[in-house]
Amino acid sequence: MTMEDQCAPYRAKLKAEPFASIVPDRRPEVKLHAGIGLAKLAVGYEEFKGARGGEIYGRTADGWELVYRVESGTRLADLPWRKESS
Repeated sequence: MTMEDQCAPYRAKLKAEPFASIVPDRRPEVKLHAGIGLAKLAVGYEEFKGARGGEIYGRTADGWELVYRVESGTRLADLPWRKESS
């Protein structure tokens, strides 16, 4: 099952913070974040096993927009925001 499929049931729980993360294997699955750095840590940090995986959303005038999707086990060097900064 893809990360998109795993996160789909939780999208209705997104609220009015600037950023949100959905991590299906975390409780609670949906967390709100004041900054994107904390959202990246929530999805991408797992030092020895690769990324936890999940989705990061940013708040827009029209609702929520997917910013990043990370599959579980992605190597930290391959995270999308690391590739953007290189």
